[in-house]
Amino acid sequence: MFDSRFAETLIDAALSFGAEAAEVYYCRKRDTEIMANNGQAESVNVKSDDGFGVRVLRDSRMGFASSNLSDKKAAVDLVREVTHRALIHSPDENHIIPQLSDIDVTGVEELYDPDLESIPLSAKINKIVAVEKAAREFDSRIQGFGWLQYGDSVQEYFVCNSHGVKAGSRGTIAYAFAYAIASDGKGVQTGTHVDSSGFFGSLLAEKIGTTVARYAVRMLGAKSAGTGEYLLLLPPEASSAFLSAIADMLSSDQVQKGKSPLRDRLGETVAAGSVSIIDDGILPGGLATSPCDSEGVPSATTTLIENGRLESFLYDSYSAKKGNTVSTGNASRASYHAQPSIAPTNFYLRPGDVTQEDLIRSVSNGLYITEVSGLHAGINPTTADFSVPAKALVVKDGEFAGAVDDITISGNILRFFRNINEIASDLTWMPGYGMIGAPTISVSDTKVTGHQ
Repeated sequence: MFDSRFAETLIDAALSFGAEAAEVYYCRKRDTEIMANNGQAESVNVKSDDGFGVRVLRDSRMGFASSNLSDKKAAVDLVREVTHRALIHSPDENHIIPQLSDIDVTGVEELYDPDLESIPLSAKINKIVAVEKAAREFDSRIQGFGWLQYGDSVQEYFVCNSHGVKAGSRGTIAYAFAYAIASDGKGVQTGTHVDSSGFFGSLLAEKIGTTVARYAVRMLGAKSAGTGEYLLLLPPEASSAFLSAIADMLSSDQVQKGKSPLRDRLGETVAAGSVSIIDDGILPGGLATSPCDSEGVPSATTTLIENGRLESFLYDSYSAKKGNTVSTGNASRASYHAQPSIAPTNFYLRPGDVTQEDLIRSVSNGLYITEVSGLHAGINPTTADFSVPAKALVVKDGEFAGAVDDITISGNILRFFRNINEIASDLTWMPGYGMIGAPTISVSDTKVTGHQ
């Protein structure tokens, strides 16, 4: 466990060496990854790392260094060096060490499984092996897996700075990802599914296995669709990809660099009236819920798009000062080796009232998109144009009527969100860029290209 007195010693040292402000960020992580196939583990990787990063502000210049040193003298020597070397960096008036906030986040609770680290590796291996077993038992046409992975992560961090900030957080996540292969002797199809939980016991292997098996076999016999504009239904597995893409565009860093198509659009209507997008770092039960971000700034609820109108962007302290506003508590660090950058927390599209089943029944002719591949790579981040391969189920008169693959969906992300017709009530959380909460949506006038 990190000793805050150690951080205070380093901060005092930085100030004595000429820094105007200083910050120490401590992080401890333990990650487990298990790959399995044919009823056994193929690889097991457990890695632990802990250490600290120090930032010093001097003459509008920011110095940064990181280390896993626990020796106080060696750490103080590192702080001396980074404080002196800060002067070689270019000055930037937007560099900032956050001030102490008076926002009360008492009662904000992260998801934390105290038993996760002590659970034997054998139990974790059994969990992912059980996913495969459930899939094969669900349908004999499941021939194997291209990818079958269990993973978990335990993380705690603590931030202390010269302005009086002392804040921290801890959290756990366990997940399973499965990529199943199905064959009926005439063709081969695949299905993917990922699930996650803050608690090991809540990650249900049988549910994951049967779901991925069902996703794979329902695509057997798929054909290509005709080219045209379709009404699309996107369940959470597919709509989450589009939400993740727009999360990038709502980062103030991308806006300030002129790389977001939403720049200069604040206050304008950018989506359908039914669309409200929220980032909620204090959401009860959220996998990314935390009392503070990685700068020690209190987490918050930020409405980014309200009833189609662009209301705000995501900020960390640097971009907030540059934008003459306040941080939204969205600073994130991949490790103690990294400086803060902007990332969403519990980022979601507000669900509607209609059930997914009723939404499907209302469609006379459309495509239910089961899978979208590589949207982040297939999108132009400046114009928001995209073109990505996809798979789908045909919807005729409110019922599924066969499958199609080898199709391409193309268009523009902003036009996509403006063309959303209805939003279902089935909000589902998907791990990704932050935690993405996505319901089933219907979208009109989207170009689909079939490849014969």
